[in-house]
Amino acid sequence: MNLLSRAASPYLRQHQDNPVHWMEWGDEAFARARAENKLVLVSIGYAACHWCHVMAHESFEDPAIAESMNRHYVCVKVDREERPDVDQIYLEAVQLMTGRGGWPLNCFIMPDGRPVFGGTYFRPEQWSAVLARLAEAWEKESAGVIQQAEHLTDHLRRMEARMWPGSSRPVPWRDVYQSFADRFDRTQGGTGKAPKFPMPCEWRFLLRYGWMAKDEACLAQVRLTLDRMAAGGIHDHLAGGFARYSVDGEWKVPHFEKMLYDNAQLLELYAEAWSALDEPRYREVALGIAEFLERELAAPGGGYCSSLDADSEGEEGAFYVWTRSELEGILGDRFAWFEDLCGIEGEGLWEDGKNVLLFRYSLDELAARHGWGREEAERNWEEARRDLLAAREQRPRPMLDDKVLTSWNGLLIRALSAAYRHTGEAELRRRARAAADFLLERAMRSDGRLWHRGWQGVFAIEGFLEDYAFFAEGLIELYQCTFEEHYLAAARALAEYVLAHFGDADSPLFFFTSDTAPPALVRKKETADNVIPSSNAAMAQVLVALGDIFGESRYRERAEAMLSALSGELHAYAPVYAHWSQALLMESAPAATVAVVGPEAALFRDRAGGRYLPHLRLAGSEGPSDLPLLRDKYRPGATLAYRCERGICGLPTGDWRALLAAERANWNPDGGTAGG
Repeated sequence: MNLLSRAASPYLRQHQDNPVHWMEWGDEAFARARAENKLVLVSIGYAACHWCHVMAHESFEDPAIAESMNRHYVCVKVDREERPDVDQIYLEAVQLMTGRGGWPLNCFIMPDGRPVFGGTYFRPEQWSAVLARLAEAWEKESAGVIQQAEHLTDHLRRMEARMWPGSSRPVPWRDVYQSFADRFDRTQGGTGKAPKFPMPCEWRFLLRYGWMAKDEACLAQVRLTLDRMAAGGIHDHLAGGFARYSVDGEWKVPHFEKMLYDNAQLLELYAEAWSALDEPRYREVALGIAEFLERELAAPGGGYCSSLDADSEGEEGAFYVWTRSELEGILGDRFAWFEDLCGIEGEGLWEDGKNVLLFRYSLDELAARHGWGREEAERNWEEARRDLLAAREQRPRPMLDDKVLTSWNGLLIRALSAAYRHTGEAELRRRARAAADFLLERAMRSDGRLWHRGWQGVFAIEGFLEDYAFFAEGLIELYQCTFEEHYLAAARALAEYVLAHFGDADSPLFFFTSDTAPPALVRKKETADNVIPSSNAAMAQVLVALGDIFGESRYRERAEAMLSALSGELHAYAPVYAHWSQALLMESAPAATVAVVGPEAALFRDRAGGRYLPHLRLAGSEGPSDLPLLRDKYRPGATLAYRCERGICGLPTGDWRALLAAERANWNPDGGTAGG
């Protein structure tokens, strides 16, 4: 019997009508596998995954294939976003077996969890053959199957037991940059050829490095990448969000699913780029992303939903693409200039006579081509965008994955707060505060523990390191644009829980799961960045900030040990450790906190916004404060600013405006060694 109708995950419920007897991951499934002496098929995916849908339609909905699955296996469906811990283990196992990974991820495992065989997408005939061959092997040659499982599990455990010796030498930043630069696509932006992922972690680091080292070649590649992504089909020019990646090398044809984590990080990246590079269109892109998030992903009870599907009406991208006749019917005599802008049936043509909307020109260039002023070009575009968006809203919508993930919402709280600081748009701060308050009320428990997933207002699943690290980062960023100290107190409580329950006695790095979670086959540490930053790298930055603000040397010492452990990897593998690179770069700056106390503290906070000062944290209070960094600094009637490094503050100045100006003019760490 299929048991997924009772699941909270929208992805699992997508499979509730399959003839496969799906179960959820848990003790019940493994007890059944032991009782029936069957292998467990773990099939992992997520709600917005196009190829997950394809395999479901081709194989899991086929009665004959389902009968074979039910007869020989205990079949378990897993939402990788709900259970990233399970996904990490079996993704790594499949990568060991096949040299590649992805979703859908299908892994056959022993009743005790040890992996036997796996892969990603299988065509129906391939899948049927795998099912039959493995069932026969388990029945007739179980000793060989068990030996394979032991071999793979031993390899997984040895990989996880790796020590990180680190390095005490200064980071060779020019070499680190070069390891990124060797991969640049200097024509289309980004890195490599196809497919192309936005990878915001990498470009946030490169923006910082280029700005700090005054490396114009680096900044030019950042500009090229941001420009090409914003102009390409990966960017939804009507609604403002970004798709997960482009299938081609020119950012043209998106893999149409839209993820909260991508758009949160891209919001922050474009807002920072506007501030650093003084490029108005980056501000427009950032605000467009924010509007997309609010309109499309805001959850009714609070927080933000996880994703929008790639498919609708059984077809990938059907919601987003246009035929020429559809556009002509909606736009009328406006179609001529729109065709020129978007390359209809030219550069924008995709397949089956359908077009992906992209920008061949900027609006300034469009205005010049058609004899318009800038305001007229903006007005014409906005009117066309409004009409096309209204027409698109009449189509069947892609499915919304309405679960609320603490970790991804933490990324968004950080992004909204940072975007407020760079753009001054007060609505962004309001949204960040509302999301943070929602998580503090629903996802955080009185002992500092977090839940990972919420659905219809109810949270469950023990939190992972990414939940604590990303939410704490968001709370620290939110404090800096509100000076509301309860956000810092909550971030500190999260850090204390991590220190108590995620630590490893043999390493400064943290496990991905807590010591209160159910035992896993392998207890992993997440160190590498991917489309989501490394949770360990984020946690190191949390501890650095809290150590300075609260004067806690043990926080900073732990963070420095974590950063040192990874520093030796950067020279050869920097793109895999972009978030670590960013953290180490800020430490070499060195990072500082400007503490301001007095009646103009809020004015200082808001004036500091709009300036690209990534090495600076802000702390402040209009009156007396018990926050260790601010304690005893209040002087009635005066507003005094202190520049503090590692919790040690310099002499106060009443001219905080000059202090900010000097920081922007003089920031180049170590006398310029970062560029050399």
